[in-house]
Amino acid sequence: MNQNRKHFIDEMNDLNIKVERMGEEIGVIYNNLILALETNNKNVAASIIEEDKIINDIEVSINVDAYLLIAKQCPVASDLRRIITALKIANDLERIADYAVNISKYIVKSTANNKEFRKVLISLADKVVIMLSDIIKAYHDENLELALKVCELDSTIDDLYKQKVKDLIKIGKANTDETAEAAIRALLVLKQLERAGDHITNIAENIVYLVNGKRVELN
Repeated sequence: MNQNRKHFIDEMNDLNIKVERMGEEIGVIYNNLILALETNNKNVAASIIEEDKIINDIEVSINVDAYLLIAKQCPVASDLRRIITALKIANDLERIADYAVNISKYIVKSTANNKEFRKVLISLADKVVIMLSDIIKAYHDENLELALKVCELDSTIDDLYKQKVKDLIKIGKANTDETAEAAIRALLVLKQLERAGDHITNIAENIVYLVNGKRVELN
């Protein structure tokens, strides 16, 4: 192996490590989000909002490293595919982190206890945490089987989301204006978790592209 090729592989490995670290950090954020939802802890929710700055910095670092790799190394098609995949996955991860921030803002701003609505959110957030952990492992191992299994869990999230939407609408219709408004707010926040699942499925699609060069639609 010539020195230039070794240097490229080392830099590509560093790029992959940053993507994996980004995913792991977001996994921690979502575990903290579940804690904030379980306890209605506004301090934990506020810390998640601050943590998002670190996620944004990691994404910027990934973008810079990827563009420098392309500019300096003039990668062949298979190498370029790896770089593009890292960029796309980092973008999806950043969006997933944004959804956690939006939910955290909901917790911080809520004046009511909203325990019933928070339990609904936890039911989806638990599954997002599992999906995140598995998809980062699938990326590290380039494991197509695991990536496709993650997509199956997204279908479960979609079904659960539809059911919980119906439940929240029933709560809204059957209660006072104040409770109805709280149900609507919870409904809007619930959508953030459904979208997080969609972006994890996007990552699965990019893992398929990374491994065999084929674009597939898994959503």
